[in-house]
Amino acid sequence: FIIDMAEASEQSSGGLVKSNGQSLPLRSLVVEGDVKGYILGLQARLSYENDDKDPLEVMFRMPLESTQAVVGLTAVVDGRKIIAELQEKEEARTAYDDAIAGGQTSA
Repeated sequence: FIIDMAEASEQSSGGLVKSNGQSLPLRSLVVEGDVKGYILGLQARLSYENDDKDPLEVMFRMPLESTQAVVGLTAVVDGRKIIAELQEKEEARTAYDDAIAGGQTSA
């Protein structure tokens, strides 16, 4: 899947978005945080369920302010743990397109 980290002002919501633009319904959300001086660290556990009978291609959108950063992402899809490698948007899109052209699934 592709992770889209657009400016928070550019989009109104985040989450898993299907290729047709529809959002997958969020089933549960757990957020935990740590404060160390002026640094706030958050971990969020979001659970989605695919109500379709077929596998989906989705994009994970996380609206961020310019002062925020993502330092890691782990997803569990059908019991498989996937640890994301954070890349610049163009580099990630090229790697994704190459994987799909090579017959790999995205997750």
